[in-house]
Amino acid sequence: MRHRISGYHLGRTTNQRKNLYRSQLRSLFTHGYIKTTVTKAKSIAPLAEKIALSAVKADLNSRRYIFTFFQDRNVVNRIVTAFSTTFPGQTQNFTQLKNVKYRQGDNALIVRLSFIKEVNSLPVIKEKVKKEIKKDNKKITKAKTIPAKNKAAPSQKKETKK
Repeated sequence: MRHRISGYHLGRTTNQRKNLYRSQLRSLFTHGYIKTTVTKAKSIAPLAEKIALSAVKADLNSRRYIFTFFQDRNVVNRIVTAFSTTFPGQTQNFTQLKNVKYRQGDNALIVRLSFIKEVNSLPVIKEKVKKEIKKDNKKITKAKTIPAKNKAAPSQKKETKK
């Protein structure tokens, strides 16, 4: 019997499920939409609604709640300003689900979870910035390399006197 059991377990432990929710919510709020399976989208949608409502409220407790998912003050501020200008006074129905296709491998229904209105000035993805920094660091390290001193080759044997 399924008394008092709610939510989707998604075949994961609690920590894995929380991390999955966080990563999917981060990508939803940075890109504006995600494509995922129906069960994942249905389990993420209530959290996305709560975060969006908190962003519209824009008080201190709401910002702290949003911070638990994103761990970056700048991202939280951008989300709050974007949602408070896009959805002023709205308290529900921020997200929508649209069927996209059936996945070829296991025939699972893929849906697009997105916001009803296009949200302007969502946070910039940090991964691109990190890749550019890594490329710059590689260029700097290559320029700073000092040629090694010429040493005798290990294959040459020293001559000993008899």
